[in-house]
Amino acid sequence: MSFRSLSSLLVLLLIWSAGAASAQQGPPLPSRQHASALQTQSALPVESLPSVDEAALRAEDARRADRIGPARYGTVLNTTVSPTRDGTWEQLPSGNWLWRIRLQSQDAVSMSVGLKPFQLPEGAQLYLYGPEGTLVHGPYTNDDATNGQLWTPLVPDAEITLELEVPANRRSAVTLRVADVIHGYRSLHSARTPGTKSGTCNLDVACEEADPWQSEVRSVGGYTFSEGESALVCTGALINNTAEDGRPLFLTAEHCVSNAQDAASMVFYWNVQTSTCRTPGTPENGTQPDSLEPQNWGQTSTGAVLRARYGNVHRTNSIAGRPDLSLVEVDDDIPTDYNLFLSGWSRIDTPPSESVTIHHPQGHGKRISFDNDPARVTGYGEPSSGDTHLRIGAWDLGTTEPGSSGSPLFNENQRIVGVLSGGLAGCVNGTAEDNDEPDWYGHLAAGFENGDYQDRTIADVLDPLDSGVETLDGIPLLDNDDNTPPAKIDDLTVIDQDTTSMTLQWTAPGDDGDQGTAVSYKLRYDTTPIESTTDFAEAEAASSVPNPKPANTTQTATVSGLTPDSTYYYAIRAIDDGRNQSSIGTTPKGTRLIDKIPPAPISRFHIRQVNTSTVAVTLEWEATGDDGRRGTAETYDLRYANTPIKTEEDFKNATVISPSLQPVPPPQQESITVGRPDGLEEEKTYHFALVATDNAGNTTPIATPEDTAVLTKTVRITEGGLISEQSSAETQFVVTKTQSLRVELYDLLGRQVGVLFEDRVREGFENTLRYDTISLSTGPYFLRFVGETFTETRKIMVVH
Repeated sequence: MSFRSLSSLLVLLLIWSAGAASAQQGPPLPSRQHASALQTQSALPVESLPSVDEAALRAEDARRADRIGPARYGTVLNTTVSPTRDGTWEQLPSGNWLWRIRLQSQDAVSMSVGLKPFQLPEGAQLYLYGPEGTLVHGPYTNDDATNGQLWTPLVPDAEITLELEVPANRRSAVTLRVADVIHGYRSLHSARTPGTKSGTCNLDVACEEADPWQSEVRSVGGYTFSEGESALVCTGALINNTAEDGRPLFLTAEHCVSNAQDAASMVFYWNVQTSTCRTPGTPENGTQPDSLEPQNWGQTSTGAVLRARYGNVHRTNSIAGRPDLSLVEVDDDIPTDYNLFLSGWSRIDTPPSESVTIHHPQGHGKRISFDNDPARVTGYGEPSSGDTHLRIGAWDLGTTEPGSSGSPLFNENQRIVGVLSGGLAGCVNGTAEDNDEPDWYGHLAAGFENGDYQDRTIADVLDPLDSGVETLDGIPLLDNDDNTPPAKIDDLTVIDQDTTSMTLQWTAPGDDGDQGTAVSYKLRYDTTPIESTTDFAEAEAASSVPNPKPANTTQTATVSGLTPDSTYYYAIRAIDDGRNQSSIGTTPKGTRLIDKIPPAPISRFHIRQVNTSTVAVTLEWEATGDDGRRGTAETYDLRYANTPIKTEEDFKNATVISPSLQPVPPPQQESITVGRPDGLEEEKTYHFALVATDNAGNTTPIATPEDTAVLTKTVRITEGGLISEQSSAETQFVVTKTQSLRVELYDLLGRQVGVLFEDRVREGFENTLRYDTISLSTGPYFLRFVGETFTETRKIMVVH
């Protein structure tokens, strides 16, 4: 059969209406508040992007129509625009700084940006809008970053303006780069490009048939994301978990989102739907209606974190063989006035007797479809065999279209049982007639106990309580009627610490006072007491904070990345599903992090010079730190002995050099010269060792130079001797003046056998000459040492 993936066709998730273009969210723009003191928007610098060959992109889309993958609506243009060298900085009357720049992409029907990196100081806010300030998105703060980046919603124009307000003294703390600009070439308005509207056999979620499903309607959202050079679109739904803690988990298709970067670039659009029911079969049912609520285009969330997946596209670029599931968590606090819902789910193997899907066909407002017949468990694209998907034979009312990929399939009990992978359903030539072709949905039951991302299964995320339940009902994302905050946590205590971390413990409060389960925690820390809400807001936020457990349960969290020998204060707040926050609970006093980190091993410790005439040795090394190579050590302990210092006992018995060395910060070089005042004597051999200690008494391993100093007044060469049954021999020597030295080997008849050594040697350093004897015949030989100031001979006897 001719089979295509729904999501592989050319689609557009969102279609902007004229009414939508006048929508604005957030407070008034700083540039509007201070318009008289600033340049006009039209006078701002313009960054023109490279031209886009839209015809080539459309041709490529046509060639790719049968491939698996989400639909492309735009192309990603790479840039290096940043506030440090582009745009305009102006100072506001308040003293704050305002940075603005205009970006233009010729013929684009929409634009958005990917900011990588995105790091703003406290109090900084970023806005994005079109010409004349239309459709303002923002403000975005540092809290909106996901993995250090921010991807923005679409603006329906060929020009966008970025506007960043920064507190007066924090401009240098901005780290921001417009790494990607998305040029949308698929129309965001149905009137611009004929053929991109959804078919008239679709059914609006405002129609009476959808009345029993309005909670589930509130869970479905469309989203854009980027992958390589492509800007893509899909659909999905918010889903509940057994902890019922309000986590904004979002289920979609793995062939849409399959990795962490895809998830980070997701931008969600909520409640994009008509407020009135259009009659199927009428022309207006396939166009963008005036009744589509303009403000809903501004109900967005940015960024997500991939939590689990189970699919084949990231492995083999094929949907077949696995159920095509991807589960992310929206990385935003979703406002209460969005009034969203977390749908329930079922992992029972039995296929639904009746099915419903809610989706965004062709990117239009949300639609709903009904199948009154039992679904069938099959493989992807198969009529009967296989067990990874649910096959919908034909929709009885409504349909699906390109743009619906990843949308949820609900059973007769209004629980999610699958996500749309692809199929053949659609309206006949865009008319009211359904083509009665099948669709395939990745079966949640087939993938629930599986996962192929970071060793997590779908069950680990949707059933964190490990309850084993097979079904779960949905709940509102936020309880708008909840005005009772969680109880204050009054027993926050540090119970353990490691080298750079502390572990805290507390008793979980409830959702309402000490009853139920809260939704999340905010745990913060500082090196000064946290005594007010301002102190709390300015303190460092801890990562890896657990989700709340039921009231009166003991919980712990470990705060890492702390500095040893510092005192820390902690504070915590609990948040419930109505976004009510508890009072701030704090540790009763500061806790000092005991310094358990020794200085780093001393490196490059060596003898730099030996002066045999003055009986002095100069030592040199690279300074170590206090904690590893950070900070400055407290003291050094330098010692010497006439024999090698190899063990702790050797070091303990060695002689301490009395001068107190003052350590300097690494990686500076340090040196010291020791001599007669320190106990060194003529004609003695000396080995040295050095240990650094920090202010907590932690010490480095013993460092020793490779060289040995010999304070001799005459040239020293070890006597020759008998070399028996050996393949090599060695001789030690020391010179009293730095000079060139040549060592020659002669036989008994005075014939030169070879030159064993020829180099420059330094005064007072013990040298070892190693040479092979395996090739020498049995008999006497002579080593002749010829320096600039001396000549010495040593006899050896080789016996094999």
